[in-house]
Amino acid sequence: MSSLEEFLSRLLHQGRVVFRERPAPEAFAPGRVGVLLERAFASYRLEVAGPLIDFDARVAFEAGALVREACWALVSHEERVEGLGRRLAISQPPTRASHHLSADLVFRYLPQVHRRARAFDPADPLVALLADVLRQWPLSGVLSDLEDGPPVPPDLGGHEGLMLLYAERLASHDRPGWRPEGRALEYVELVRRGRGRDQDRERPAEGVARRWASW
Repeated sequence: MSSLEEFLSRLLHQGRVVFRERPAPEAFAPGRVGVLLERAFASYRLEVAGPLIDFDARVAFEAGALVREACWALVSHEERVEGLGRRLAISQPPTRASHHLSADLVFRYLPQVHRRARAFDPADPLVALLADVLRQWPLSGVLSDLEDGPPVPPDLGGHEGLMLLYAERLASHDRPGWRPEGRALEYVELVRRGRGRDQDRERPAEGVARRWASW
């Protein structure tokens, strides 16, 4: 049996997903899975500017279980339709910075699962279900190719570092539906201006470009 701990260890440390058989559901418990996630989060949160964000064990656990279910549904089409929506759900929406980042530890892999599911069969119920999850969790969802954004403009729990991270992710693939409001939008504009200046510095002068083109 492929345990959640084994699944998450491979995913977080190797970027791999391996199934030997259908994974069994696991109830939330602060055991070895929690230790694995907390250790990974302790390093992951250092990549985010601003005050350190607390770890939410339940959100991280549920996010990990959801990603495992999504990956299994991607490779198995035999026993996944009934109850799939229930298995691809988290018990609470993100309202705090700790919710957003604790889920993103594993949810950042979910856009790739969504893209593969859509490539296999756009009409597959898995595609729509994952799209709903990604819109509800915008810090991870902004990494997707979805044009329709979250139901409400994301505020990322008011954490400046998460606003910056969100803006950097959005800048790589800007879509109007994913743009935030207020302070978070200011970070989007800041990142956009910064990238524009970087491109200007990298662009060769017109005369130089013409000389190279004439060779």
